[in-house]
Amino acid sequence: MLTDPAEFDALVTAIRSGDEALDRGLRGPATELALLRDAGLLAAPLQTDLGGKGWGTTPTGALPMLDILSALGSASLPVARIYEGHVNALKLVTAFATMSQKDKVAAAVHRGTVLGVWGADSPAPVSITVSSQVPRLIGRKSFASGLGDVGLAIITAKSSDGLQMVMADVRDPERATQEDWDVAAMVGSRSGSFNCENLAAGRDELLGSPGALFAEPDFHGGLWRLTACYAGALGRIATLTADAIEKSDAVKSQSMEHRVGQLAMEATSASLWARHACLAVEHGLVTAEAAVSIALFAREAVELAALRALSISERIIGTAVHRRGSEIGRRSRDLRFYLRQADLDGKLSLATQYWLNNRQNGSYL
Repeated sequence: MLTDPAEFDALVTAIRSGDEALDRGLRGPATELALLRDAGLLAAPLQTDLGGKGWGTTPTGALPMLDILSALGSASLPVARIYEGHVNALKLVTAFATMSQKDKVAAAVHRGTVLGVWGADSPAPVSITVSSQVPRLIGRKSFASGLGDVGLAIITAKSSDGLQMVMADVRDPERATQEDWDVAAMVGSRSGSFNCENLAAGRDELLGSPGALFAEPDFHGGLWRLTACYAGALGRIATLTADAIEKSDAVKSQSMEHRVGQLAMEATSASLWARHACLAVEHGLVTAEAAVSIALFAREAVELAALRALSISERIIGTAVHRRGSEIGRRSRDLRFYLRQADLDGKLSLATQYWLNNRQNGSYL
């Protein structure tokens, strides 16, 4: 298990060095995921009795995972996205799996299997059907991150009793359609579509009861992990922009210093919001509604900080930010794309309603 700070810095540097290849679609993130495996970070979210550290899945492991996700966000947002999905999946396994399922998942993770959570449906939604008394899946998933690298996915499927989580072996390359991922950012996350037709959905594959996925504060509150990735990327953009100014012949002026100061403030704000949301959700110091509201407000606040900072950075760097090979440009494109989560207005409305319900609680914010 990776514990030495110098070794972790070397890992982040190695992942950062491959981000350009991912951005150009020259290869997938298998190399970077192998580095995470070798460093013990794939197994780190597992419970301690399963050979893990509980990072990202227990209260004491919350802040270590916050630091890891932030560091990965600074190195490669596509890799951070896949790893965040892995942590999310293990959080769900920890909460809802049977002991037999936990043992099987832990054994797979120790062998190097990457997990994912695939919830977005295609025009053919995934559901559970019964044929000859055997439950099977039908339909396809979209935005399935890590196609070709994720080996075990938690797939959401409609059932007669509600939305059911199903654990599925997704290693079959014939089921994956990476060509659907025709985008200009987050290229390396390989988030294409996946054909779930005829995959097993029996008792051994079901994770939790129908609707278990929506348990709060983890369902919406889990967005703290995304804010950590965002904050890490934003911090890197701020640092790169300041470095570019120091290396250039640009006239150093008070207005330029003010812009850099604004960048630093936005990056710091994002980091603080991510930490606040992490502690609120994972340490249980406030009500579930309050924790969800904090996490959703954190996501909104980090997005606004990022958009302000990106505008400042692009103004300072100029057209060079649009050059292929520019780390600032690559990180900026990926961050703008990654910020586009589903139903953002609905999330803000829910956060506001929960805030109104809990605003009399002095420990709320």
